[in-house]
Amino acid sequence: MKPVKALLFDLGNVLLPIDLVRSYEAFSALSLDYSALQIEQITQEEGLWRAYESGLVDENTFRLSIQNRFQFSCSDETFDQAFNALLLGFHGGVYELLADLAKQFDLYLLSNTSSIHARVFMKERVGPEGQHVFDLFKKIYLSFEMGLIKPDPRIYEQVLIENNLLASEVMFFDDNFSNIESAKRVGVQAILIDPISSLSQIRQILQSYVN
Repeated sequence: MKPVKALLFDLGNVLLPIDLVRSYEAFSALSLDYSALQIEQITQEEGLWRAYESGLVDENTFRLSIQNRFQFSCSDETFDQAFNALLLGFHGGVYELLADLAKQFDLYLLSNTSSIHARVFMKERVGPEGQHVFDLFKKIYLSFEMGLIKPDPRIYEQVLIENNLLASEVMFFDDNFSNIESAKRVGVQAILIDPISSLSQIRQILQSYVN
């Protein structure tokens, strides 16, 4: 394994636990025609969130498309609450871990996400004195702002180019196999993370690098 100078983190199920089923269930409660399982299957098969997370459509277009697809109507506030149900709050200890790592590495964040979700998780303050966890990152990359979505290899290339990083000196943590494989093809040292033990796994992997 080559020396590591920068760490690139996915957000969902790496630093921030999520449960997609909760949003599918919340949407199902608004629909008279589709169960949570049906909504999950259709969403995944048809990639209903991808255009929005890629920044190709705006919030209003996304809300309307989901409501039309699953035959329900609600206020923007109710829709956003259902869509945000998947966000479970940051892991305990995440601030302390990242603060320690920031002493030795440049930290970057790269997440497939949306503006509706970002408005919630970007407000969370989880440091011991109310610090903002995102202040620990040198730069934050969110897919809807980039116009790209993982596993498109161009999304990693953009991060590397903008920060003058060598791919071989970057270690990337993500819970999605396809994202890991595409990052490896770019030359990044990519590690598949188990959401159940993400922080302890990251800590163990980096133990040899941290003083």
